[in-house]
Order: sequence, then C-alpha cells, then structure tokens
Amino acid sequence: MIEKASWPTLRTVHTIAFDFDGVFTDNKVYVAQDGAELVRCDRGDGLAIDLLRAAQARGGLRADVFVLSKERNPVTEARARKLKLPCHQGCDDKLEFLAARLRAQRASDPQPFAGVIYLGNDLNDLPVILRAGFSVAPADAHERVRRAASVVLPQAGGNGFVRAFIERLLDIENMTTEELHELVHHR
Repeated sequence: MIEKASWPTLRTVHTIAFDFDGVFTDNKVYVAQDGAELVRCDRGDGLAIDLLRAAQARGGLRADVFVLSKERNPVTEARARKLKLPCHQGCDDKLEFLAARLRAQRASDPQPFAGVIYLGNDLNDLPVILRAGFSVAPADAHERVRRAASVVLPQAGGNGFVRAFIERLLDIENMTTEELHELVHHR
C-alpha cells in the first residue's frame, strides 16, 4: 500500500463516490453476440458496502455514498441497484457533477471537497482525484492516477479493492470481535 496522506476520520467524511469500471470491476468487459455486456464484480465488495451502510445506520459515518460513472450501461445500474447504491451514469465531467452536487448540498461549506473521498482508476477520474480531500486508487490504476491518489491499495479493481478500502476506512482491523459481529449482523 502506498499512502501519501493520512486516512480521514469517519466524522470528517461527508461524501464517498465510487467510479464503477476498474473499481467494482476488473475493467474488462465481455460482449455477447447480441451486444449485451457482462462484467465481473467481487462479492466481497458487496459485503463491504453492507458494512459501510451498517456504519451509517449506527451513526459512525454520515456520508452520501454513490456510484459515479462515465459509461451509461444497464450492467452498472443493475450492480448499483443490487448494492443499494445510488448510481449516476453518463457523467462526462465527473468533477463538474460533484461540484454542482456539493454546491447544492453544502452551499455554506467554504471547502466542500475536503470531506470527499473518491475512488477511481483512469484518466477521466484524475480531475476528481486531484480535487477530492482524499482519493484512493487500485494497484492497476493508470500510472498518472496512482501518482495523484492519496492512497494506492495493493488490490486491483474488481479484486477486493472496494472491500479493502472500506475495511481500512472503518478500521476493521482494530475492532473487537464483538464490534465486528455487531457490524456484520446489523447491516
């Protein structure tokens, strides 16, 4: 793991935005002869999203959590729906989308990007990675993204990257067995 910045505390985070392709997936796509696309996702990432939601329900994290994707694809929407995550697709300019969202939701905040965590892997994510208060990239992200991110995790996209991020953010390693049990079973 490459850490260029300290991890934020849960109380300082107000937004967590995930890119989809290359973050929840291994950035590969299977195309059937009828044009239908299939991607591979990690089920462990799904459990981690449940843990994140449980942390929100318990009041430990008060953050707006969603998927932000340049692509407009039914498979992205289907996976986000399964994970119960809002999904914003077709965002050609992710930075402008986030800036507008933050202006609407945090109008009085002089530094709204400070509480943003962004997870992305490719060049179209770079403007947000550079502006977010904290950014995370998978090991197989584009070289420019890895250089710019606050943290580069050793997992590749679609291979437990989301789970590794959430476990680190929630500090799962330092939870007691009882705390972990409560988090897992009250999701």
